[in-house]
Amino acid sequence: MMRSEFFIIFVATVAGAAGVSAAPAKPQAVEISFALAADGQPVDCGHDIHGLGANHVNAKLREASFYVSDAALIDKNGKATPIELTRNDWQYANVALIDFDDKTGNCRGTKGANATLTGQVPAGRYQGLSFVIGVPTLGKGDDGKEVSLNHSNFATAPAPLDIQSMSWSWQAGRKFVKLEVAPEGGIVRPPMPPRPPRAAAAGSASPPPRADAPEKADQTPEPIQSNADGTITVATWMLHLGSTGCKGDPITGEIVACATPNRVPVTLARFDPVKQRVVLDLQSLLAPFDLNRDKGGATGCMSGPTDPECAAVFDAFGLGAKESAQPGEGAKSGNVAAKLFKVESK
Repeated sequence: MMRSEFFIIFVATVAGAAGVSAAPAKPQAVEISFALAADGQPVDCGHDIHGLGANHVNAKLREASFYVSDAALIDKNGKATPIELTRNDWQYANVALIDFDDKTGNCRGTKGANATLTGQVPAGRYQGLSFVIGVPTLGKGDDGKEVSLNHSNFATAPAPLDIQSMSWSWQAGRKFVKLEVAPEGGIVRPPMPPRPPRAAAAGSASPPPRADAPEKADQTPEPIQSNADGTITVATWMLHLGSTGCKGDPITGEIVACATPNRVPVTLARFDPVKQRVVLDLQSLLAPFDLNRDKGGATGCMSGPTDPECAAVFDAFGLGAKESAQPGEGAKSGNVAAKLFKVESK
């Protein structure tokens, strides 16, 4: 029976006769809602974001998506019960894609929007939520067999792992988080290094894949202005978080192992999915950055270990330069990323 102040129905059938076991509890449906905000103000594709970053610049949202895995509800004793996600176009192998890009306004999405995670847990009393931002290396496919998830061919992968814009060309890895904003006035940055002659001759928009640093592997922004001091101005600041330092060729069936998986555990000690939702606060994430000026590497951070902007990104997610959280290691990482995800009423 649903309690007004709490969220999970607990149904227990107690046998009246001695020697008769209690009937197993029925699964309980769970729906977790996510939202996007900046300093308490809702963020969407159709409106400017006001006062973003260290320089408090107005900006337009271009893209905002992230993968969620290992979602679980937590009881009063701290025990985490995994949520078995419902299989659909947004969820596969207990991995869900949360996507705020609805292809309207300033956004340029490809699939549509999804802000909900759905599944079921055994009936019980729960008071918290945990999940991991990222895609596991392996999981169970629809037939129960082990499958590669993070590093796989997006062209043949089941939805929602089939989105090219959420994949890196290098080693077929996934972008766990993809956030792109266009600040007013653009971003002044050092000029991009010249492309290798072979890539330039081929007219490729991207340099060749690199095995250890993806920061330049996918998108080389075209300048909207070349400046007199040799810098250039580009339009979009990007944050792409994913695994780096990876070895193994997924094309030949090898299991890819990464020195820095960059999966981010999040634990919310108190959460009621009936009345509340999880909000990613962009201002908390982007507060360290002057969004009108980039120091080099990718424009923003594409998880490159030497990118000047990535150290602050890793800090915000609770990922040290050499430390990378694994699923279920929220307590070990100090749950730093929970500061980015706030709980608010629906």
